[in-house]
This record gives sequence, structure tokens and C-alpha cells, in this order.
Amino acid sequence: GSATVSWHGRLTNESAMANWQGNQGQGRPPMPGMMQPGPPPGGAPGGGAPGMPPQQFSGPPRPGAFQPPQGGPPQQQPMQPGMMRPGAPQGQGFRPPMRPAAGMGPPAMGGAPPPAMGGPPAMGGAAGRPPPAMMQPQAQAPRQPFNAPRPGPPNGVSAPPPSMQQQRPPQAMGMGGPMGTSSVGPPPPMGGPMGGPMGQQKPPGLPGQGTGMVPPRPMGAPPAGPGQFQPPQALQQQHQGFNQAPPPPMGAQSQGFAPQQPQGFAPPSNQPAPPAFGGGYGAQRPGMSGTESILGQFQSLTMAGGPVAPGQPADMGVDAASFPRPIGSNVDALLESKWVKRDPYSADAKFMRLSTNAIPNSVELKKQWCLPTSALIQPLADIGKPVPVVNFGAAGIIRCRQCRTYVNPYVQFTDGGRRWKCNVCGTFNEVPVEYFCTTDNTGIRRDINERPELNCGSVEYLAPEEYMVRPPMPPTFIFAFDVSYPAIASGTLATALDAVKSCLDSLPGAERTQVGIITYDSTVHFYNMRADQSSPQILVIPDATHPYLPQPDDLLVNLQEARHQIDAALDVISKAYGKTQDVEGNISGAIQAAYLVMQHVGGKMMCFQSSVPTQGEGKLRPKEDLASYNTEREFKLRKAEDPFFKRFGGECNRIQMCIDVFCCPPKFTDVASLSVYSSVTGGQFYFYPAFFARKDGMKLKAEITRNLTRETGWEAVMRVRMGKGLKCTNFHGHFMIRSNDLMALPTVDPDKAMHVDIGYEEQMVPHQMTYMQCALLYTTSQGERRIRVHTMAIPVVSDVGELFKACDSCATGAILAKLAAEKIRTTTIKDTVHIINKKVIDILKEYRQLYSTHLHPHNKLILPETMKMLPLLALCMQKSALLKGPNEVTTDE
Repeated sequence: GSATVSWHGRLTNESAMANWQGNQGQGRPPMPGMMQPGPPPGGAPGGGAPGMPPQQFSGPPRPGAFQPPQGGPPQQQPMQPGMMRPGAPQGQGFRPPMRPAAGMGPPAMGGAPPPAMGGPPAMGGAAGRPPPAMMQPQAQAPRQPFNAPRPGPPNGVSAPPPSMQQQRPPQAMGMGGPMGTSSVGPPPPMGGPMGGPMGQQKPPGLPGQGTGMVPPRPMGAPPAGPGQFQPPQALQQQHQGFNQAPPPPMGAQSQGFAPQQPQGFAPPSNQPAPPAFGGGYGAQRPGMSGTESILGQFQSLTMAGGPVAPGQPADMGVDAASFPRPIGSNVDALLESKWVKRDPYSADAKFMRLSTNAIPNSVELKKQWCLPTSALIQPLADIGKPVPVVNFGAAGIIRCRQCRTYVNPYVQFTDGGRRWKCNVCGTFNEVPVEYFCTTDNTGIRRDINERPELNCGSVEYLAPEEYMVRPPMPPTFIFAFDVSYPAIASGTLATALDAVKSCLDSLPGAERTQVGIITYDSTVHFYNMRADQSSPQILVIPDATHPYLPQPDDLLVNLQEARHQIDAALDVISKAYGKTQDVEGNISGAIQAAYLVMQHVGGKMMCFQSSVPTQGEGKLRPKEDLASYNTEREFKLRKAEDPFFKRFGGECNRIQMCIDVFCCPPKFTDVASLSVYSSVTGGQFYFYPAFFARKDGMKLKAEITRNLTRETGWEAVMRVRMGKGLKCTNFHGHFMIRSNDLMALPTVDPDKAMHVDIGYEEQMVPHQMTYMQCALLYTTSQGERRIRVHTMAIPVVSDVGELFKACDSCATGAILAKLAAEKIRTTTIKDTVHIINKKVIDILKEYRQLYSTHLHPHNKLILPETMKMLPLLALCMQKSALLKGPNEVTTDE
């Protein structure tokens, strides 16, 4: 942070300003009118010029030297290295110093003997120049003519007092004075932080210690005169740029002064001045803290290009503006894969998105590609426009008789439109009479513009009765509120009641919607809300570990018919449990009770949990054990030990019952076990650690509102079909797998996404184009049974370079995050992070080996354009709560 003077005598204003700001706490210059600390009135031992640090020397004072007002016993101290006594200049001008010959010592200036080599040079003035008290009497310059130009203010402006005049700047340590000043001493020796030998540093405040600031002058001393050091505030006015020459040195006349540079060296103007000899970056100055030193070094860093070998092109460095930053209003555009052109007849990328928009044609090529080959599927995603609805009527839904693929834009019609060839398996199928239409000479149906299923990648078919196991059920909601003391104290109950009550008019299903209410602590409470009653009736089950139905009917009511009773029940709950002291909240008992109510209709259950259940089946026990981290037992902290949760969750999935849990515990609870209810039943788990209504209430209310008002599909099943030679190997998401590849989802909504891994049935894929089709069979909230079909065409490549061009780094990052969330249930977090890093490193290494390195600059990371986001996303993933250690987040988080 010191003021840096370049070798040709030009001052860096920015460095001087940094010195001024970085040393505020070490040597603040005195302000006018303030008491100034300093030596006693008798003067500092050894004498010193006003405004300069006192210096000590041996021997009697020389004639003409400054004498202190009151002397004291002089303290003997050897001279500092490099403090040469400059002689008086000859004549009116000045003569540049002569460079001494190699191996010869510097000539003595003014007849003074050479100084003794010793401690570090004095700071605050030019290295090699002694303070005024140690200098020889200067020879008086010849008197100039009256009309000769003199330095001073312009005409009409009075000169400021001596204490406010601008003075010469401090010189860089070890660089000598400006041109024209005697600086013939040898450079200070290397070693200590200040360039001197180790162990010779002086504590702050002693003479000879350089801090870049002016020590306070003694009380009563005259103000600083011309040629003496001033604070850097004066430098900002005197030196406005690099190209302005410094003022003449002490003892030299200003007439005829011109800055000169040493021969053989001319630093470029666009590069900063070199650091002072022995005191550059990396050496901490005395009196400067380690933090200030590090900040000074950090501010000096640059991303500009460095030197290159002769004959090589100039290195332009790194452009910081080119770094990917997925933030702002155009975040969706930044996250989309701009480098891959999708087929216009394929489904929108929000519905189906591949990690790599190409498939390796062989198993061997797949092994060379280090990243997963998977597909993200969000079947009900919101794309801003409705999906076309197709009704085949009496013809029925057109499907392949071999692989059961739905008709799509990629099928081919032959025999004049009488037959069509399946694009997935290649089987020829007959066209029903009701669906027949002639084709043109290219084999395209003449009514293609009137058939959305033949020109759109995503369509919905109205399903006939053979696609229904039972008639469509009405949308059913059961709200289960924890009314124990933790829920009351934290404000969870009041916030949840207010949010649910505000969303009743926006529930999907309109007049078909049914609603039920349950509350629980150590017992379970049902609410009979029949429309013909004057007030709701509370039915209490005393044993929550073995719940039963208190009455067979009237526990589910129609929302439109019993709206006033539902509002009354919510008001009763908010007032009835205000003074409770029960700290038990048996959520498993409440879920079993809701199962009995919904077993004939299915639907969605929303639980608002605050306390930790400690009784009955599904009870939880604390598992926060820091000693288990980085051991073989670590993964057990993130895994449900009781098989009850998965077994009972499977039963709920079978009756089409979805469970959403809003967990707001005041302390540690077993989230790994409670979340199984949601993951198995196609629900969603919300977690609010240490919930407090003032802090988290707005977020809880917003997420409840989104959950209740979004479009929802009921009683859904989904299957993904692949082209010939490929298959779906693994399925990841919140659902259960029936048979081999059928995903069962009691509910599905626009926020639900899952991904499937693509594997090989054969060693080679026989075609240059393959296809993927996703079909979702569900019931709308209005009671219609529909099939939403998404179809995508995928090119098959034989070169790994084509895979790099087709990579989607954002989709790959999302898939890696999902895989990491599953991996930490079977291994340690450290191993999971290592797996992610290894995948990213391996794929970048593969790309580096694929393309020669001599085509790229030496300081550039060889990275394909399509994968610029991948290292960033992998690093962000490791900084998320998912992969943080026990010292940063709890096991629940």
C-alpha cells in the first residue's frame, strides 16, 4: 500500500491514495489546530528537521546542521543503510548522477565519508537520502535574475502559508530519489520485510521506521517548509497523472529541470510501476496488519494477459464479461441450450429435456462419455399455451399393436394411407376406416394440418372407458393440523389455518371438490361438518396409536355445500387449543386415520407438523450423531430405519392417496423418515427448520397457496418408451414402480419432475435417429380421463465430439443433483462430492485429449461452449445444504 514511484520518477496516484487510506490507524497527520503528539519540548534526541522523524547519529554535530531547541543526552545509533549525504548541486541546473562502475562503491558526495551498512532504510523519504539533520550544509544556489521564472502560484493568486504548500512526494523505498537527486548508495540488502536483514526490524514509532506517513512535529516547531514531506493529500493536487514531472529535489533549482529516465529501460505506459526493491508484494510492511497486506495484494491482481513467447500471438487474458451468470430477468434464456437445434415436431424442452441431445450409437462409445445419458420429464409443465386436445371418437386411440406407441408426427403412412409404420419399433399397422385419408406423392396425409397429433410433439387424447379402472373420483383434500404446544408457540397453526382458509375458493374441482379436517396431538380429532348442522361436531379418538373411524360417513363434505361449516371448524381450531400443554404430535396416527377416511376415493392429504412423535408406529428418535460423519455409519443418519414408513406409504399409493408434509419443527427431528411418506406417494415435503411465524410465516403461506391452487392431475400412471435397441433402466422421482416400467403417481402437477436413465438392449443402435415417447394417463380436476403424450426425436451419433456439441449442461447439472440426493442415502457426503467432481474432471479431460492443446492459449481452460455452465453448477451443488458437512447444517437440512 505504499506510494510507488516508477523507475523514471513518476508517481502512481492510485498507490498513494491506497497508502493514505491503508495507514489511517497508524500515522494520521495532524490537523490544523489540533494537539500534536510528539517528543518532549526539549526536542527529540539526536535532533531532526521540523515535520520529519527524529534521527540519531554518532559524532559531534557538523557546522551548519540543525540544532534542537533543548538538547538531551544523545543516543548512539549506527546510520541506516543507503543514507548517503548528497552534495550540493553545481551551477544553476542539475546534472544526472553518474552510474558507478561494477564492483566499485559509490563516491562520497560533498566530501562525506560513506555510511555504515546496517538496518533498514528510513521510510517517508527517498531511500539513500538522510534526514535534513544528517545532511551536509547545502551550497547556496546563485541568485537568479529578477525577471527569471520562479515556481509559485499563478498571477493574481496569493501563495498559501508554508504549512499548506505542496511538497515533494515520498519516494519508493529502495528506489532512490527522483532524477537529479543524488542516489548513489547500494541497494538495501534483502531478507526482512523491509529489505534489511532479518531481526533488524524496528517497532512502530522508532526513528527510521517507515510507515508512509509524516510523524508529528514537536510542539512549537515551525511548519513544514518547502522540500519536506507532506501527507498524500497534497500529492493528489500536485501530481494529476503519470505524465507530470515531479518537483525539483532538495537543493536543486527548478529552472531547467526536466525528468529523465535511465538509459536502456523504458517501462510501457500501460503497465504499473515496478515494486520497490526489497519491499514489493509479498513482504508485509511493519505497522501494516496482515489483512491490509492481503487486501493490497488482492487489489493488484489482474486478469490481463501475461507475456508470451516470441513469435506467438498476444495473450489478451480472460474476459470477465464472458463468465456465465444465470441471474436476472433472462435467466430462462441463459439456461436454455442454445447450441442444439431441436426438431420442430418434437415436444417442448420444458416437457422433455435430455442431458445430451444425442445418443451414442454403441455401448463402447457410451463408456467413453463420462456423463449420464438421461432425460428430465415434466409432463404437466406450464409452457404458456394450452396443449391440443384430440378426440378420436368411434375410431378409438390410434396405437401400435406391437409396442403400444401412440401415433405421432414421426410415423410414416404407406399404401396410399391405408397403413402406417411405427417410428419406435418399425411395425406396420392398419389404419382404421374412421381415421383413413389419402396421401400425396410424398406419403404425407392431405389432412395433416387438421390433425394436431401429426404436427405437434405434445397432445392430449380423451381416453375412452377402457382406460378407466373406476369412474373418475372427485378432488379430495384432507387437512391435518398439529395442535400441540410447539405448533401453538411457533405460530405454525395460526399461519396454516389462515393460508388454508384463504385458498378454499381457489381449490381445483369447483363443485366436485370434497374437504375433510383432522387435528392431532397425543390424540386424534375428527370433525363432522354436515351442512344441516348448526355447528361442527368434534369427535375424539383417545388412542392415536390405533385410530379408527368414529362414524362411517360425513367426515368428507362437499366444499360448496358445507362451506360455512368448514369456516366455522377452522375458527374453532384457532381458539380451542390456545392453552394446550400437550407436546406430543402423533403424525403417523393422523395419517392412518386419514387413510381410513380416503380409502374409497383417494385424494391429497396435507399435514402441518411441528412436534416430534414419540409413540406408536412411526415414532421418531433423535439421530443427530456428529461422531458418525465420515464413517461407515454416516449414511444411516439420512435413511429411514423403520420400514413402517415405506410400507404404509406404499399402501397409501395403492388407494391413490398423496401426502404433502409441511414440517416446522423447533428442534431436530427425523426428516429422513418423515419424507418417505411424500416420496412414495408422489407428494412433496416442505421443511422449515426452527420455524417462527414472523420469520417464516410469509414463505409458508406462499407455498401452501401454490400447492392448493395449481393445476393437479389425479390417479395418474406414466410410462416412457424408447426406440429400437434402447430402454429405460432406472427411474428417479416421487412415485412407485409397478410391474417393470409403469410409474404410479396418485397426484401430478406442473412442479413435479422425474428423470429416467437410458440404457442399451443391444450393443449397437441400428438407426441414425431414435425416438422417445412419454405417455401420462390421468384424471383432470373436472373429471375427464386424458392421456398426455410427448414425443421427441433424438439423433444417434458415432463420434464423441458430436456428444460434446449436443451436451446440455443445465439438464446434466439437474440430473447430477438428483443422483447426489439419492447417493447420500447409501454413502458419505465426502464420497458423493468426490463422485461429482470426478465426473466433471473426466469429461473435461476427455475433451482436452480430443482437441489438440496447441490450438488454444496456454492460460485458457479448454472447455466446450455447451459445457460452460457445468463446472459452475457442480460447484454450486457442493455449496448447497445437500452436500454441506455437519459443522454447517444439521442432518435434517
